[in-house]
Amino acid sequence: MNKSISILILYCLISGITAQKSEDFNVVLEVKTSPLKDQESSGTCWSFASTSFLETEALRLGKDSISISPMFYVTPTYLAKAEKYIQTEGSSYFAPGDLTFSVLDAYNKYGAIPESIFNGIPAEDWQHDHLEMDNLLLSMVESVGNSGYGRIKPFSWRLAIEGVLKAYLGSPPATFIYRDKLYTPLSFAKEYVGINPDDYVEITSYTDHPFYELFALNIPANWNQNKYLNLPIRDFEHVIDSALEEGYSLAWDGDATEPDFDFDAGILKLSTELEMITISQALRQSTFEDESTTDDHNMHIIGKAKDQNNKTYYVLKNSEGKNEMNGFIYMSKNALLLKTISILVHKDAIPIHIRNKSNIKMSK
Repeated sequence: MNKSISILILYCLISGITAQKSEDFNVVLEVKTSPLKDQESSGTCWSFASTSFLETEALRLGKDSISISPMFYVTPTYLAKAEKYIQTEGSSYFAPGDLTFSVLDAYNKYGAIPESIFNGIPAEDWQHDHLEMDNLLLSMVESVGNSGYGRIKPFSWRLAIEGVLKAYLGSPPATFIYRDKLYTPLSFAKEYVGINPDDYVEITSYTDHPFYELFALNIPANWNQNKYLNLPIRDFEHVIDSALEEGYSLAWDGDATEPDFDFDAGILKLSTELEMITISQALRQSTFEDESTTDDHNMHIIGKAKDQNNKTYYVLKNSEGKNEMNGFIYMSKNALLLKTISILVHKDAIPIHIRNKSNIKMSK
C-alpha cells in the first residue's frame, strides 16, 4: 500500500522513527534466487511470489536460471474459481487474489512455460493491467451464479469466460522451442524446472485447530479448502530459520496493510510497542480472529539481514514494483511472527523432530 513521501515524512516525525535505507542493513543469509519481476497493475502477487519460489527451487536443485511465466497460471486458476463460484451460486470466493496452492495445482496439471515465450500481455498492450478484465469476469460469474443453477449452460459460460481471459492475457502455445529444444508446458516443467508439487507443505500457526495436524484454514482466498500444517509459533519460527540456513527459500502469505508497513521504503515492521515484546501464540490468534491480521499479499522469503542495532530482519522479494530497496522488503522478526498467515516450504527443510510429530515424510 504505497504512501506519498510527504505522508511518510509526517509519519516518521510523529512516531520518532528514522527511515532506514538499504545500506542500513547487512544481509547475513541469502538464498540464490532469480531476478525480481513486477506484477504491475494486476492482483496476481500470489502467482508472482509462487513462480519466484519455483524458480528459486529449480536453482537449488541445480537447474539453470529460468523466468517462469506467472500469467500462465492465471487462466486455469480463474476458471476453477469461476466454476466453484457458479456451483455454489455465489457463496464461494471470486476475486483477483489467490494462494500458492493454485499455482502448484496448475503447475501439476499444466506444467510451466518461460516468460519469454508467454508473458500474458497481448501485443497491443504494454503491461499487466487487469482492472477491466477483473470487473468483466466478476460481472459474468455473478450473472451466471445468480441465474439459478438449473438454468446454467455449462459450456457457454465457460467459453465466455475463456474468451475474456484470452482477450486480456492471450493464449500460451501448446508447444514451443526454448534453447533449441522443443517442449510442451508439461515436458518443460518436468525436464527443465524439475519441481514435484507433492514435496511442498503450507504451514500456519493458530490455536483453533490441533497442532501438528492438517486443516483447511478459514481465509477468503482459500476457496478450494486447501490444507495447512498447523504448528506452534516457536516451531513455526524454527522452520523458517532452519529452512533459510539450509538453503531453502519460503513463499510467504500475510498481512501487508499495517500503517507501519511502508512498501516505498521497503521496511515492514510493527509499532514501536509491538517491536519491543515477544510475539506470543495468543497474540497471533487474537489478531487473526479480530481480523487485524488478514491475508492480503504474497511475497517470497529469500534471506535474513541485521540492521544497525543488530536486530533481525527477513529479506523478501516483492512483486509490487521498485522501491528504495530495489523492490526488496526487509521485514522485522516480530512482523514476520505476527503478520504471517502462512509459509510454503519444501518438506525436507522442516527439522526432523517437527516432521516426525507432524507425520510428514521426506521426499523420495
